[in-house]
Amino acid sequence: MADGEDSEAMRCVRTSVLVSAAALLALSACVDSFRNQPPPPGSWPAPPAAAAVTPPPPAPPAFTLDIPVGIAGDTEAERFQALRGLVDAGIVAPAEADPRRAANLGALLPFDQPPPAAGLDQPLPLADLTNRVAQLSGPTAPPNQAAERDLLLDRLLPLAPRQRAAPARRDAEAARLGRARIETLAAAGLVSPDEKEREIKAIDQVDQALAMAPPPAPPPPASTRKKKSPRAKPAAVETGQKVGDIPGGAIPASGKGPVGVHLLSMASPTTTDKAVEALKKENPELASLSFKAVKTVIPDLGTTYRLLAGPLAPAEAETLCRTLRTRGQSCAVSGFEDR
Repeated sequence: MADGEDSEAMRCVRTSVLVSAAALLALSACVDSFRNQPPPPGSWPAPPAAAAVTPPPPAPPAFTLDIPVGIAGDTEAERFQALRGLVDAGIVAPAEADPRRAANLGALLPFDQPPPAAGLDQPLPLADLTNRVAQLSGPTAPPNQAAERDLLLDRLLPLAPRQRAAPARRDAEAARLGRARIETLAAAGLVSPDEKEREIKAIDQVDQALAMAPPPAPPPPASTRKKKSPRAKPAAVETGQKVGDIPGGAIPASGKGPVGVHLLSMASPTTTDKAVEALKKENPELASLSFKAVKTVIPDLGTTYRLLAGPLAPAEAETLCRTLRTRGQSCAVSGFEDR
Protein backbone atom coordinates (compact mmCIF):
# COMPACT_ATOMS: atom_id res chain seq x y z
CA MET A 1 0.00 0.00 0.00
CA ALA A 2 2.75 2.24 0.88
CA ASP A 3 4.32 1.80 -2.51
CA GLY A 4 1.07 2.36 -4.31
CA GLU A 5 0.28 5.54 -2.40
CA ASP A 6 3.72 6.91 -3.10
CA SER A 7 3.32 6.37 -6.77
CA GLU A 8 -0.04 8.16 -6.74
CA ALA A 9 1.45 11.11 -5.02
CA MET A 10 4.22 11.37 -7.50
CA ARG A 11 1.72 11.31 -10.35
CA CYS A 12 -0.12 14.22 -8.79
CA VAL A 13 3.06 16.19 -8.47
CA ARG A 14 4.00 15.52 -12.05
CA THR A 15 0.54 16.46 -13.19
CA SER A 16 0.70 19.78 -11.26
CA VAL A 17 4.05 20.57 -12.76
CA LEU A 18 2.80 19.89 -16.22
CA VAL A 19 -0.28 22.07 -15.62
CA SER A 20 1.88 24.91 -14.27
CA ALA A 21 4.19 24.71 -17.25
CA ALA A 22 1.23 24.85 -19.61
CA ALA A 23 -0.17 27.84 -17.73
CA LEU A 24 3.14 29.62 -17.99
CA LEU A 25 3.28 28.94 -21.70
CA ALA A 26 -0.26 30.31 -22.11
CA LEU A 27 0.56 33.33 -20.01
CA SER A 28 3.68 34.00 -22.05
CA ALA A 29 1.59 33.91 -25.21
CA CYS A 30 -0.84 36.45 -23.70
CA VAL A 31 1.99 38.69 -22.66
CA ASP A 32 3.41 38.61 -26.17
CA SER A 33 0.03 39.71 -27.52
CA PHE A 34 -0.12 42.75 -25.21
CA ARG A 35 3.48 43.77 -25.67
CA ASN A 36 4.05 47.15 -27.44
CA GLN A 37 0.34 48.03 -27.27
CA PRO A 38 -0.71 51.59 -26.14
CA PRO A 39 -2.36 51.79 -22.73
CA PRO A 40 -6.09 52.26 -22.68
CA PRO A 41 -7.38 55.85 -22.31
CA GLY A 42 -7.43 57.10 -18.75
CA SER A 43 -5.08 54.40 -17.49
CA TRP A 44 -2.39 57.02 -16.58
CA PRO A 45 -2.83 60.56 -15.05
CA ALA A 46 -2.32 63.49 -17.44
CA PRO A 47 1.11 65.13 -17.24
CA PRO A 48 1.25 68.53 -15.45
CA ALA A 49 0.74 71.58 -17.69
CA ALA A 50 3.88 73.53 -18.53
CA ALA A 51 4.26 76.76 -16.52
CA ALA A 52 3.55 79.94 -18.56
CA VAL A 53 6.76 81.89 -19.28
CA THR A 54 6.43 85.70 -19.39
CA PRO A 55 8.64 87.11 -22.11
CA PRO A 56 11.02 89.87 -20.98
CA PRO A 57 9.97 93.45 -21.85
CA PRO A 58 11.47 94.78 -25.04
CA ALA A 59 14.54 96.93 -24.66
CA PRO A 60 14.13 100.70 -25.13
CA PRO A 61 14.85 102.01 -28.61
CA ALA A 62 18.56 102.12 -29.27
CA PHE A 63 19.89 105.55 -30.20
CA THR A 64 23.36 106.71 -31.16
CA LEU A 65 23.90 110.41 -31.69
CA ASP A 66 25.60 111.12 -35.02
CA ILE A 67 26.91 114.65 -35.64
CA PRO A 68 28.31 115.20 -39.15
CA VAL A 69 31.76 116.69 -39.29
CA GLY A 70 30.53 119.67 -41.30
CA ILE A 71 28.34 121.02 -38.47
CA ALA A 72 30.50 119.95 -35.52
CA GLY A 73 30.90 122.97 -33.26
CA ASP A 74 27.79 124.70 -34.64
CA THR A 75 25.74 124.29 -31.46
CA GLU A 76 22.50 125.43 -33.07
CA ALA A 77 22.81 123.02 -35.99
CA GLU A 78 23.80 120.20 -33.61
CA ARG A 79 20.49 120.58 -31.75
CA PHE A 80 18.50 120.21 -34.97
CA GLN A 81 20.61 117.20 -35.95
CA ALA A 82 19.90 115.55 -32.58
CA LEU A 83 16.15 116.05 -32.99
CA ARG A 84 16.25 114.67 -36.51
CA GLY A 85 18.14 111.62 -35.24
CA LEU A 86 15.46 110.97 -32.62
CA VAL A 87 12.81 111.11 -35.35
CA ASP A 88 14.75 108.77 -37.65
CA ALA A 89 15.11 106.26 -34.79
CA GLY A 90 11.36 106.30 -34.15
CA ILE A 91 11.82 107.76 -30.68
CA VAL A 92 10.11 111.08 -31.41
CA ALA A 93 7.17 111.29 -33.78
CA PRO A 94 7.41 113.76 -36.70
CA ALA A 95 4.19 115.41 -35.53
CA GLU A 96 5.94 116.17 -32.25
CA ALA A 97 9.24 117.30 -33.74
CA ASP A 98 7.99 119.49 -36.61
CA PRO A 99 6.47 122.26 -34.40
CA ARG A 100 9.69 122.46 -32.39
CA ARG A 101 11.72 122.84 -35.54
CA ALA A 102 9.37 125.49 -36.96
CA ALA A 103 9.46 127.53 -33.73
CA ASN A 104 13.27 127.79 -33.89
CA LEU A 105 13.95 127.71 -37.63
CA GLY A 106 15.54 131.16 -37.38
CA ALA A 107 18.60 129.45 -35.90
CA LEU A 108 19.19 127.77 -39.27
CA LEU A 109 17.79 130.55 -41.48
CA PRO A 110 18.65 133.79 -39.61
CA PHE A 111 18.16 136.06 -42.64
CA ASP A 112 14.81 134.61 -43.72
CA GLN A 113 13.10 133.62 -40.44
CA PRO A 114 12.34 135.36 -37.10
CA PRO A 115 14.86 134.88 -34.30
CA PRO A 116 14.77 131.50 -32.51
CA ALA A 117 14.60 130.87 -28.79
CA ALA A 118 17.35 132.56 -26.83
CA GLY A 119 20.24 130.37 -25.71
CA LEU A 120 20.37 127.88 -28.59
CA ASP A 121 23.99 128.86 -29.13
CA GLN A 122 24.88 127.39 -25.72
CA PRO A 123 26.35 123.83 -25.75
CA LEU A 124 24.38 120.89 -24.36
CA PRO A 125 25.35 117.31 -23.37
CA LEU A 126 23.44 116.05 -26.40
CA ALA A 127 24.44 112.38 -26.09
CA ASP A 128 23.16 112.13 -22.51
CA LEU A 129 20.03 114.12 -23.29
CA THR A 130 19.02 112.07 -26.33
CA ASN A 131 19.72 108.75 -24.55
CA ARG A 132 17.46 109.81 -21.71
CA VAL A 133 14.72 110.80 -24.13
CA ALA A 134 15.02 107.32 -25.66
CA GLN A 135 14.62 105.71 -22.23
CA LEU A 136 11.48 107.74 -21.56
CA SER A 137 9.91 106.87 -24.93
CA GLY A 138 7.94 103.86 -26.14
CA PRO A 139 6.09 101.08 -24.24
CA THR A 140 8.95 100.55 -21.78
CA ALA A 141 8.89 104.17 -20.58
CA PRO A 142 8.50 104.54 -16.81
CA PRO A 143 5.01 105.66 -15.80
CA ASN A 144 4.40 109.35 -15.10
CA GLN A 145 7.61 110.39 -16.85
CA ALA A 146 6.05 112.37 -19.71
CA ALA A 147 6.83 115.67 -17.97
CA GLU A 148 10.55 114.89 -17.82
CA ARG A 149 10.55 113.88 -21.47
CA ASP A 150 8.85 117.14 -22.51
CA LEU A 151 11.32 119.12 -20.40
CA LEU A 152 14.28 117.46 -22.11
CA LEU A 153 12.85 118.15 -25.56
CA ASP A 154 12.25 121.77 -24.54
CA ARG A 155 15.90 122.01 -23.52
CA LEU A 156 16.80 120.76 -26.98
CA LEU A 157 14.39 122.95 -28.99
CA PRO A 158 11.63 124.78 -27.09
CA LEU A 159 8.12 124.30 -28.41
CA ALA A 160 7.00 127.76 -27.25
CA PRO A 161 10.06 129.98 -26.66
CA ARG A 162 9.56 132.45 -23.82
CA GLN A 163 12.41 134.67 -24.94
CA ARG A 164 13.80 135.20 -28.42
CA ALA A 165 17.39 135.74 -29.42
CA ALA A 166 18.57 139.05 -30.83
CA PRO A 167 18.04 139.54 -34.58
CA ALA A 168 20.89 138.48 -36.82
CA ARG A 169 23.43 141.08 -37.89
CA ARG A 170 22.97 142.59 -41.33
CA ASP A 171 26.51 143.60 -42.23
CA ALA A 172 28.80 142.40 -45.00
CA GLU A 173 30.74 139.95 -42.82
CA ALA A 174 27.55 138.38 -41.44
CA ALA A 175 26.20 137.97 -44.99
CA ARG A 176 29.39 136.27 -46.12
CA LEU A 177 29.35 133.82 -43.21
CA GLY A 178 25.63 133.17 -43.66
CA ARG A 179 26.11 132.27 -47.31
CA ALA A 180 28.79 129.70 -46.47
CA ARG A 181 26.78 128.28 -43.55
CA ILE A 182 23.59 127.65 -45.53
CA GLU A 183 25.58 125.54 -47.97
CA THR A 184 26.91 123.43 -45.08
CA LEU A 185 23.45 123.01 -43.55
CA ALA A 186 21.98 121.97 -46.90
CA ALA A 187 24.77 119.42 -47.41
CA ALA A 188 23.98 117.95 -43.96
CA GLY A 189 20.29 117.70 -44.86
CA LEU A 190 19.16 120.05 -42.11
CA VAL A 191 17.43 122.45 -44.52
CA SER A 192 15.38 121.69 -47.60
CA PRO A 193 16.26 123.02 -51.07
CA ASP A 194 13.38 125.53 -50.83
CA GLU A 195 14.58 126.78 -47.45
CA LYS A 196 18.10 127.16 -48.79
CA GLU A 197 16.85 129.15 -51.77
CA ARG A 198 14.84 131.54 -49.59
CA GLU A 199 17.80 132.11 -47.28
CA ILE A 200 20.12 132.90 -50.18
CA LYS A 201 17.62 135.39 -51.58
CA ALA A 202 17.40 137.10 -48.19
CA ILE A 203 21.21 137.32 -48.03
CA ASP A 204 21.26 138.77 -51.55
CA GLN A 205 18.88 141.51 -50.43
CA VAL A 206 21.21 142.38 -47.57
CA ASP A 207 24.14 142.62 -49.97
CA GLN A 208 22.15 144.88 -52.30
CA ALA A 209 21.10 147.17 -49.46
CA LEU A 210 24.71 147.47 -48.31
CA ALA A 211 25.88 148.25 -51.85
CA MET A 212 23.30 151.04 -52.25
CA ALA A 213 23.90 152.59 -48.84
CA PRO A 214 25.75 155.95 -48.96
CA PRO A 215 29.30 155.97 -47.65
CA PRO A 216 29.67 156.97 -44.04
CA ALA A 217 30.34 160.64 -43.37
CA PRO A 218 33.97 161.49 -42.64
CA PRO A 219 34.76 162.22 -39.02
CA PRO A 220 34.75 165.89 -38.08
CA PRO A 221 38.16 167.54 -37.97
CA ALA A 222 39.78 167.79 -34.61
CA SER A 223 38.95 171.10 -32.99
CA THR A 224 41.84 173.43 -32.36
CA ARG A 225 39.85 175.75 -30.11
CA LYS A 226 40.94 175.82 -26.53
CA LYS A 227 38.33 174.52 -24.19
CA LYS A 228 37.07 176.95 -21.64
CA SER A 229 37.75 176.14 -18.07
CA PRO A 230 34.58 175.33 -16.12
CA ARG A 231 33.05 178.26 -14.38
CA ALA A 232 33.50 178.37 -10.66
CA LYS A 233 30.23 177.96 -8.83
CA PRO A 234 29.66 180.75 -6.30
CA ALA A 235 29.14 179.56 -2.77
CA ALA A 236 25.91 180.23 -0.94
CA VAL A 237 26.16 182.89 1.75
CA GLU A 238 23.38 181.91 4.15
CA THR A 239 21.53 178.70 5.02
CA GLY A 240 18.63 178.17 2.64
CA GLN A 241 20.18 180.34 -0.05
CA LYS A 242 20.59 178.61 -3.42
CA VAL A 243 23.64 178.98 -5.61
CA GLY A 244 22.60 180.74 -8.78
CA ASP A 245 19.90 182.87 -7.19
CA ILE A 246 21.96 185.90 -8.19
CA PRO A 247 24.00 186.08 -11.39
CA GLY A 248 27.65 186.25 -10.41
CA GLY A 249 26.99 185.07 -6.85
CA ALA A 250 26.47 187.05 -3.69
CA ILE A 251 28.87 189.40 -1.90
CA PRO A 252 29.68 187.74 1.42
CA ALA A 253 28.99 189.74 4.52
CA SER A 254 32.03 190.52 6.64
CA GLY A 255 30.12 190.18 9.88
CA LYS A 256 31.29 193.59 11.08
CA GLY A 257 29.25 196.09 9.10
CA PRO A 258 25.62 196.25 7.99
CA VAL A 259 24.19 193.76 5.55
CA GLY A 260 21.91 194.15 2.58
CA VAL A 261 20.24 192.06 -0.05
CA HIS A 262 21.62 191.30 -3.48
CA LEU A 263 18.69 191.54 -5.90
CA LEU A 264 20.21 191.29 -9.39
CA SER A 265 23.30 191.87 -11.50
CA MET A 266 23.57 194.31 -14.41
CA ALA A 267 25.87 194.68 -17.37
CA SER A 268 26.03 198.50 -16.94
CA PRO A 269 25.37 200.90 -14.05
CA THR A 270 23.33 203.11 -16.38
CA THR A 271 20.31 200.90 -15.86
CA THR A 272 20.39 201.22 -12.09
CA ASP A 273 17.61 203.82 -11.81
CA LYS A 274 15.21 201.92 -14.00
CA ALA A 275 15.92 198.66 -12.15
CA VAL A 276 15.34 200.30 -8.74
CA GLU A 277 12.10 201.86 -9.87
CA ALA A 278 10.77 198.54 -11.15
CA LEU A 279 11.84 196.67 -8.01
CA LYS A 280 10.16 199.16 -5.66
CA LYS A 281 6.96 199.05 -7.68
CA GLU A 282 6.72 195.28 -7.45
CA ASN A 283 8.03 195.00 -3.90
CA PRO A 284 6.86 197.78 -1.52
CA GLU A 285 9.18 196.43 1.19
CA LEU A 286 12.13 197.93 -0.73
CA ALA A 287 10.78 201.53 -0.77
CA SER A 288 12.58 202.63 2.38
CA LEU A 289 15.95 201.10 1.50
CA SER A 290 18.97 202.56 -0.20
CA PHE A 291 20.32 201.07 -3.43
CA LYS A 292 23.79 200.95 -4.91
CA ALA A 293 25.47 199.20 -7.83
CA VAL A 294 28.76 197.53 -6.92
CA LYS A 295 31.24 196.86 -9.72
CA THR A 296 32.68 193.31 -9.65
CA VAL A 297 35.00 191.46 -12.03
CA ILE A 298 34.13 187.71 -12.27
CA PRO A 299 36.43 185.24 -14.06
CA ASP A 300 35.04 183.99 -17.40
CA LEU A 301 32.13 186.46 -17.09
CA GLY A 302 33.84 189.79 -17.10
CA THR A 303 32.61 192.89 -15.33
CA THR A 304 29.17 192.96 -13.74
CA TYR A 305 27.35 195.41 -11.46
CA ARG A 306 25.52 193.96 -8.48
CA LEU A 307 22.45 195.85 -7.32
CA LEU A 308 22.29 195.87 -3.51
CA ALA A 309 19.59 197.21 -1.15
CA GLY A 310 20.13 198.05 2.53
CA PRO A 311 21.29 198.56 5.16
CA LEU A 312 19.51 195.89 7.21
CA ALA A 313 20.09 193.76 10.25
CA PRO A 314 21.00 190.15 9.33
CA ALA A 315 17.64 188.82 10.56
CA GLU A 316 15.74 191.50 8.66
CA ALA A 317 17.69 190.74 5.46
CA GLU A 318 16.90 187.03 5.74
CA THR A 319 13.19 187.68 6.32
CA LEU A 320 13.08 190.09 3.40
CA CYS A 321 14.69 187.57 1.05
CA ARG A 322 12.23 184.86 2.00
CA THR A 323 9.36 187.23 1.21
CA LEU A 324 10.79 188.29 -2.13
CA ARG A 325 11.53 184.71 -3.22
CA THR A 326 7.86 183.78 -2.79
CA ARG A 327 7.16 186.25 -5.63
CA GLY A 328 9.88 184.85 -7.89
CA GLN A 329 12.38 187.63 -7.15
CA SER A 330 15.95 186.46 -6.67
CA CYS A 331 17.46 187.58 -3.39
CA ALA A 332 20.57 186.78 -1.37
CA VAL A 333 21.87 188.21 1.90
CA SER A 334 24.99 190.19 1.10
CA GLY A 335 27.48 192.63 2.58
CA PHE A 336 26.52 196.32 2.39
CA GLU A 337 29.69 198.06 3.49
CA ASP A 338 30.78 201.23 1.75
CA ARG A 339 32.94 200.40 -1.21
